[in-house]
Amino acid sequence: MPLSEKKKFLNWIKSHPDCSHIREQAMNTEVTYDPENSNQSQIIKIFDTPSPKKKTNLIKKILNNIWVPGYKLRGNSYSDENYDNQLNQTSSIMSLSAIFDMICTAPILFYFTKAAGFFALPLSLGYGYMLLIMSNKAGEFSMNRPKGNNSTANFLLLIFFLLSMVKTLMSGPGIDLVSRSGEIKNNTAKEFLTSYKPIFEEPDIAYENLLKSSTKECERLVSEQSKLNPQKRGQRKLYNELQEKMFKNESGLDSPNPRRLIDKHLSALGPCLKKDLINNINGKNSFDQINTFSITKKLKENLPPISFLYIFQRNQFNDTFNGNPLIGSESNFKFYEKDLIDKNIEFNIQCIDKLNDCQKNVEWRNPGKAINEASKQFYAKIYNKDWGNLGLSYVGFLISILLSTTATILLYTASIDIRNRASRSSLMQDWREDYFLELEEEDSNE
Repeated sequence: MPLSEKKKFLNWIKSHPDCSHIREQAMNTEVTYDPENSNQSQIIKIFDTPSPKKKTNLIKKILNNIWVPGYKLRGNSYSDENYDNQLNQTSSIMSLSAIFDMICTAPILFYFTKAAGFFALPLSLGYGYMLLIMSNKAGEFSMNRPKGNNSTANFLLLIFFLLSMVKTLMSGPGIDLVSRSGEIKNNTAKEFLTSYKPIFEEPDIAYENLLKSSTKECERLVSEQSKLNPQKRGQRKLYNELQEKMFKNESGLDSPNPRRLIDKHLSALGPCLKKDLINNINGKNSFDQINTFSITKKLKENLPPISFLYIFQRNQFNDTFNGNPLIGSESNFKFYEKDLIDKNIEFNIQCIDKLNDCQKNVEWRNPGKAINEASKQFYAKIYNKDWGNLGLSYVGFLISILLSTTATILLYTASIDIRNRASRSSLMQDWREDYFLELEEEDSNE
């Protein structure tokens, strides 16, 4: 290009509205001009304060690591306004993806570091920030794609994508640990209780319905009889009539086989006699078994599984949880205590401070178990298509997938753009230096 054309081109850059972005960047760039320098590349040089004197703004540096500026995704040899806008959009999606994942995985990292006690929160924040930096730096360095560096750039982009996916996989369970903490604990307790046969298995009792109705009628007659005094002549007759009604046997048989009496002569038997015959068939503890099952079934239906586990399987509760789910309500269960303990059923509402924090709500004894259960339950719901019970965690999971995938695609498309290679090309820098050198020589000749 002749020098006159180069000057026209330079004047066009100075005056054309579309070049305002270049002019603005040039005006804000400090340079040194050394016409006596024998090295042509050093005649015009971007001014750089020596590193020992450079003042580092720590807060700005941290913020730039969290929200990566668009210009960090390109080199310094070339830029234009449209490409910078594209890079700003790419860096915004990349940074937003990393920040969103950091927020969603924060509960996972907190549980992971919970053993550190007081330092759990700062440690979890530190780990989250490290993962965020690793992700953003992998995305930033994957943009460096000159000739011969494609494989390295692809590897870094893969690292960015894998880091994003790992955080995405933890995002759903992480949200659940905050929004559904009680539900996760109760589902874990419920899983333990399903294998506890003495509580959930109804006793196998012959003539069960007949036993229930006969027992009820017998108790009613006994209650009426208890109101009478057989020592008084006016009440003695009614007392004896009730006694006969309870234990009547109009079959005319005194068979040693209770089943035969019930099967052949049921209507000829009184309710209390029926009850005694059935108990004789089932064994003397049949009524106690029904009563015990009825109590435990009622408690199971009205208590959260975590409370039921605490009462009936304390050892299992202590292995998995800490705290007291019955805080302030222990007296409500005193009514059942004697009946169940007398039947050799484990029933424990007492809290021992050495084993449990009696005045604290239920917490996980092992944080790793909490993470494992949250993940297992979350992905089980997805596998079973239980969308109604996923809620916020599923929305966060989908958003994380969308952001991670979009950021990866945008980084790849921006990295293969010819303008990205131009921004990192040494040829562009050499051409610029030659261009200004020729302009300088022409001016000196004039």
